[in-house]
Amino acid sequence: MKNYLALKASAGSGKTFALTVRYISLLLKGASPTEILALTFTNKAAKEMSERIFKTLKSLGEDKVYLEQISSVSELSVEQILNKKDYLINLYLNSELSIYTIDKFVNKILREFSGYIGVDDDFSIKQDNIENLEYKFLQSLNLENFDKLINFSYYEAKKFNSIFDIFLNLNEKNEDFKIVPIEENLINLQKNLALEIAFRLKKHIQNCPSASNAALKSVDFENFEELLLKGKTWLTKEVSTDSRDFKKCSNEEFEQNFQELKMQISNYYKLRSSYSLSSLYELYKLFKDFKKSYNKNKNYFTFNDISNYVYELLSSKIDKDFLYFRLDSKYNHILIDEFQDTSLLQYKILEPLIEEALSGNSEKFKSFFYVGDIKQSIYRFRGGKRELFDFVSKKHNQIETEILNTNFRSAKNIVEFVNRAFINLNNYEYYEQLSNIENGYVEVISDDKLKEEEKYQTIASTIAKLIRKNIDPNSIAILTYTNDDVLELYSYLSKMFPTLKISTEMTSKLINQENVKACINAIKYLYYKENIYKENLNAIIGNAPNTKLDFDFDLEENKVFELVLKVAKYFNILDDNVIKFVEESKNFTDIVDFVYEVDLMETPIENKEQIGLQILTIFKSKGLEFDTVILLDRIKNKNADRSSLLFEYSGVYLDNLYYKISNLENFDKNYKRALNKEKALQAEDELNILYVALTRAKSNLFIFKKEEKSVFDLLGLESCKIGELVINEFTKDSNEKIEKIEYKPLSLGRQKNKSVKDYDEDFELKARYFGIATHYCLEMMNDFTIEQLEYSLNLTKSRYSVYLKDNDFDEIKQRISLLIQNEEFNSFLEDANFLREQSLIYNGEIKIIDLLIEKENKYYIFDYKTTVQENTEHEKQISFYKKAIKEISNSDEVYAYLVYLGNEKAYLKAI
Repeated sequence: MKNYLALKASAGSGKTFALTVRYISLLLKGASPTEILALTFTNKAAKEMSERIFKTLKSLGEDKVYLEQISSVSELSVEQILNKKDYLINLYLNSELSIYTIDKFVNKILREFSGYIGVDDDFSIKQDNIENLEYKFLQSLNLENFDKLINFSYYEAKKFNSIFDIFLNLNEKNEDFKIVPIEENLINLQKNLALEIAFRLKKHIQNCPSASNAALKSVDFENFEELLLKGKTWLTKEVSTDSRDFKKCSNEEFEQNFQELKMQISNYYKLRSSYSLSSLYELYKLFKDFKKSYNKNKNYFTFNDISNYVYELLSSKIDKDFLYFRLDSKYNHILIDEFQDTSLLQYKILEPLIEEALSGNSEKFKSFFYVGDIKQSIYRFRGGKRELFDFVSKKHNQIETEILNTNFRSAKNIVEFVNRAFINLNNYEYYEQLSNIENGYVEVISDDKLKEEEKYQTIASTIAKLIRKNIDPNSIAILTYTNDDVLELYSYLSKMFPTLKISTEMTSKLINQENVKACINAIKYLYYKENIYKENLNAIIGNAPNTKLDFDFDLEENKVFELVLKVAKYFNILDDNVIKFVEESKNFTDIVDFVYEVDLMETPIENKEQIGLQILTIFKSKGLEFDTVILLDRIKNKNADRSSLLFEYSGVYLDNLYYKISNLENFDKNYKRALNKEKALQAEDELNILYVALTRAKSNLFIFKKEEKSVFDLLGLESCKIGELVINEFTKDSNEKIEKIEYKPLSLGRQKNKSVKDYDEDFELKARYFGIATHYCLEMMNDFTIEQLEYSLNLTKSRYSVYLKDNDFDEIKQRISLLIQNEEFNSFLEDANFLREQSLIYNGEIKIIDLLIEKENKYYIFDYKTTVQENTEHEKQISFYKKAIKEISNSDEVYAYLVYLGNEKAYLKAI
């Protein structure tokens, strides 16, 4: 096995396959699941990874491809691997896995070390209410600091919310940089110095007999601001004679003054930028201190807050050895998925663990493995730093890099089309991909309707044509650039194809869905009686402007959720999203609470169907695949970059931070270099988005391209048709060939562990985590009360939300609530001493008792079960505990109970 390996895995090249093979190979080489840290970026991916490993272990021997690759990586024979199958399954099922999202892992560290940073360990995780945060920050400022904020806002002509966005950006980056304080009077002095030289040039031109009117006009300034305006063209020239206006009047003295003026204006811009940056940073430090205090008092943090705290912990509060000690596990093996999306801050947090894994020697087996694709790095706006991929492998020369470039997803015509589009791009790392799937269809359609009101007409016609040709709608996905496009297209196609099932996969808020927006505007119109809400409602439901609306409901008599339901029924707009909105509206105490707070609701949109034709953004499609893909051009032009700060990196290290000022690039070469770097990164972002979009299709790819200002112009795509439309009869990939290995394990006598055939084929890894999470929740409760349950459930969610859904935690709460309400159970707790998760060593075996109660010199043993069926194995287990406690305590007053935690009732069974 290559202990230190980086895989550059192009789209469809088997990244998940490689991770699964690696994990199982580590187990075969003797690694315990407790010492393997596997990190990915989404809860869905983490859950899929744990399930994929389990299913592969369970079916080991049935898939020749998996078995051969595991044999190759682990350097063990097929016979050796299959002989360990039962052992590996039991090991995996009975170990505490460390398969997390990076955010969840960082969260775990903070909870373990919260006391060292002055944070309560029961903190919750949620997004900031920005409006409230802004308001509270302003309230926190004293008069002097408030004046500084007002002065900065006036000087920079920036609204407060724009300044606040800069604060959040700086807080997210969490970079260390030095700021040189600049006094404002230095800027005025610099202006005067430059103006003095400019007046010499002006006088020279005015006294020049051959000066043209254009030349005289170009020096017609009286102050510094007019100088910059009049000189916006000639001040950028290398020498004065490069300006047509000055060519006839220039001489040696004029040229010297010209160069001196350029230098002084350059100094002005540098001072101006530094002054803005220093003023901003002074205000940012106030915000940073305030936010820490605010979040600590509220006892909640965003994931970014948590990362900042953990970075502070690891860089100044604790050392690496203590980190391992408190984490209860020393991770000797690290696997990281989607490494190109790792942020610098995340890498800095993981670096001590990575360095430890890379310090392996002949005495201790350690490994480090990461996989990703810099071509699929599309989250730079969220902090993703694709440069890290190569930086880490170059920094540690023991890491080998391999390239996976065979696409097992897409048909040959699609793969070759993508190759032609990307292979010859300048300064873009692209390895030609291969395909082992024949045929495929690609069509590029120039659609001039994309800029018109009926912009989705051609898309609808194409969908109708595909359905007529027996293409399964469930296999079709439409990819767009924005959530707004998804909503618009969903609404349009729902009207065009009323019987067609359509689903969306998006992050849009419920309040942005069309019918929900209609309900909100209707109720706001009833409350405020302002026409703006009536006209919003008219526009949403398709009425002409100024259409009279005769509807009225009593705002006092109706509860909020009743009001929403009546409005929805009145306008005939009741759908799944509105039903969900009705439920959410029960959280509003009254109509006033609703109209003022509804716009802050974060609830996500409800998909109409779990199956059907899918509409999603390109960003949401990453990691997914579809038989037929319809890719739309960018409908609206991309928003201009209006950020105020420019970060310049050399690889992964921050070199400079600039405050953006118009024209600064003409007078500061360093700033111009940084600006060009940023533009190059933005161009690469666009190419990466296109690469992700074009590599989602398995069989058929349709591209709808605007005739002008198309994003596909970056690739030089022209209208074309390649191959024949592929109509697959089955949604299952018919190209996937699984060859079963017939093998009978050697008989090595009786084993304590069950053989594979004894495993329930319906076993779900999720069921195991449900039981573990329920036990953990009970363990964390200091007392058996509803208040303690709420506290404990938050901790449980934080730890197990990778594997379980919200409704699972609701069920855990329900089951434990029933136990808390059980009168018989409560009678044992009264005036008793009790211990949770009590370790027990008896006859050389280590056991854990869920709950041990000592009361009036009597002992009561309780063992929790989340299964609905009683089991003789349960009785044997607790009888063992009972016998052990009798001998240890030398008492006959020992009683044992199985506690069955059902979702309808909790009951005790005496053993």
